[in-house]
Amino acid sequence: MVRVSGMSSQVVRHFFRCDKCGDERRTVEQRERAEQTAVAAMREEHQLLTAREIRQLRDALGLTHQQLGDLLYGIPKGIVEGWERGRYVQNPQVDALLRTFTDREALEQRAAKAGVALPVPEGAADAAGAVGAPAATGAEPEDSAGDGAGDAPEDGALESAAEDAEAGVARAGD
Repeated sequence: MVRVSGMSSQVVRHFFRCDKCGDERRTVEQRERAEQTAVAAMREEHQLLTAREIRQLRDALGLTHQQLGDLLYGIPKGIVEGWERGRYVQNPQVDALLRTFTDREALEQRAAKAGVALPVPEGAADAAGAVGAPAATGAEPEDSAGDGAGDAPEDGALESAAEDAEAGVARAGD
């Protein structure tokens, strides 16, 4: 069983057994393969954004790793980079908060609370000062349909995400 960010997954773990002494150990490659399998199963089971989708979302919003981390209650930029590389996995609460950022109004509200300056979306300057105009990128994670990804969480959900943010920075591993 592999546990990460409050989630767990059952995986078959292969190991190396010494023919002479019978000692059993996992190689680095075997451990990494087990971790990758477990993380993929957790992402699928909990319908979490993939590393690629997190990167696409951040790029579409025009944010740096640091800015996205700040929007997520101060998660270090190295953790955000790790999510995008597939090295770390976010917990479901952080994933839900990430999905709210596809709604420009929810993003702007969170940015105001976090003190993060957002880039002006393309086309917004041409819209004669339209406040809260949605980003012109049209990028949205593929698997967010029908799961309330565009809904802004209630204040209690944001507080819960803050409390659970520590679990969202756990390393994918034993």
